[in-house]
Amino acid sequence: MTTTPACKDSAQGCFDEEDLSLKALQLEEMSFPAKVEKMATSEISVEDLKDDTSAQPRPVILSDEVELASSTPPFTLFGLYQFMGSGFMMSVAFLDPGNLEADIQVGVTSQYQLLWWYALCVLCFGFAFQSLSGKLGLVTGKDLAAHLGDHYPKSARYLLWFIIEMSLLAADIQETVGCALAVQILSGGTIPLWAGCLIVSVTAFGLLQLDRVGFRWFEAVFVALIFLEAIALGMGAISTGAYAPDVMKGLFVPILGPETVVVAAGALGALVMPYNTFFQSHVVNGRPRDLDTSGKTILALRYMRLESFLVLLMAFVVNIFAVIIFANFYNMSGADTVGIESAGGLLELQFGSTVQNMWAVGLLASGQVATLCLTYAGQIIMVGLLNLKVHATWRMMTTRLLALIPCLALAVVFEATNTFDNVAQIINVIQSLVLPFGLIPVVQMTSSAKVMGDSWRNVNWVTAGVTTITLAVFGINVYTLCSLLQTQLPQTAGVYAGFSFLIIFYMALITYFAAGPSNWSHWIRRSRSTAHTFVLWLKTNRRWADIESMLEVHF
Repeated sequence: MTTTPACKDSAQGCFDEEDLSLKALQLEEMSFPAKVEKMATSEISVEDLKDDTSAQPRPVILSDEVELASSTPPFTLFGLYQFMGSGFMMSVAFLDPGNLEADIQVGVTSQYQLLWWYALCVLCFGFAFQSLSGKLGLVTGKDLAAHLGDHYPKSARYLLWFIIEMSLLAADIQETVGCALAVQILSGGTIPLWAGCLIVSVTAFGLLQLDRVGFRWFEAVFVALIFLEAIALGMGAISTGAYAPDVMKGLFVPILGPETVVVAAGALGALVMPYNTFFQSHVVNGRPRDLDTSGKTILALRYMRLESFLVLLMAFVVNIFAVIIFANFYNMSGADTVGIESAGGLLELQFGSTVQNMWAVGLLASGQVATLCLTYAGQIIMVGLLNLKVHATWRMMTTRLLALIPCLALAVVFEATNTFDNVAQIINVIQSLVLPFGLIPVVQMTSSAKVMGDSWRNVNWVTAGVTTITLAVFGINVYTLCSLLQTQLPQTAGVYAGFSFLIIFYMALITYFAAGPSNWSHWIRRSRSTAHTFVLWLKTNRRWADIESMLEVHF
């Protein structure tokens, strides 16, 4: 009888740790009125109620940076170092031979005028979507393709896989043949193009086996090849020289003329690759992450965003190096035909074999690492969208062979006809056209509370920002298609009709995925309901719906 007050005064002496935890949990689960009632019956004290916040209005959470600063581990440079690796793998899409093809075109056709466009594409567009993609992977533990496999209907999944796979195949032609051209230059022309394609594919398959040894080794290969490319192209840019005021003007003064629109669209498709949102969401979890608390997840997101920005800044600088090298050929006769295939010979004539070999080493590193990236991305997308349960080795071989067969066939054609540069430029424009199919899904998934949870989904201003970027990319693509129709194609009725149909079909596909493939049944039901309501209105308002009487003119 006398022990109860003592227990309230010295709770630690009366309850063991388990009892105290149970009591705290019970208090948390009670509503505030229930706690008041318990206090009235002396079952809980005023001290228990004093610190309760359930009676106070909860703060509105405006972002995924929830108020967990006290539980978030501190940011450290060593922690960033331990986290880094996946960002370098993601950056490959900004450094591959397709990008170098775009760099050549930008340099020879506009000199430094489109450097501001590069900054916008890489540091704004690229950073925004790679951050969203990495966030999706870190928060949910699943990549974008796996989420789409769960949420999209079968027809939409297969259609999206086909579109992205065609994009991957086109990119692989650029990477493999570009890398084979570098092998040909470094061998003094003794290794033919088709043999170079075989060498690149075999080495890529061998390097992909490092994934079994450990993901850190796999990341190390990417980092080594990227730095090799950066050093080679940097030395090439220093050797050829650049006029600094013109470079600064190109960076900060936006200029975009009608003659550079197609080149800018190609650069956009080369820099922000469609498959990279799928790839980034997977490789952020390539190594085990200790994300068992919200605080640790917040810290991981900070590391991921900082790493993404740093590697994209590096990729931006490397692309500027390539533009500077080929800006020396600005306004040269036949500049529009210059590309990866003819670049080596042009550099040798202008600057000698040293600069040519630097270019070849950069191209070789770029092509080899891009081939690894594309093969890996192809596996991720195939498994996620098609829900295939295939052994990793067979998936890798299938993906590699799907790309190798057309590469070998086209290598023979390119070597005989010297048409690779034209095809590479077309491929870059195709990548730009496919880009919205990689951007729309990541916006949908990261904006969904069902996928991300209320605390981690995109806040409204982020959704509005990335949606605006996606619409801008779509608008640029439609404008590019219309520009091609007016300036590059034969001016005949048949060509106009056929190309116009393609533009309309492209717009319809984008609309289908933007509205959400799983939402179309809902939209169809609403459309039918609206149409039914309109018909009923016409039946009950015949006088107002009588078109002839509405148009009748009385004299």
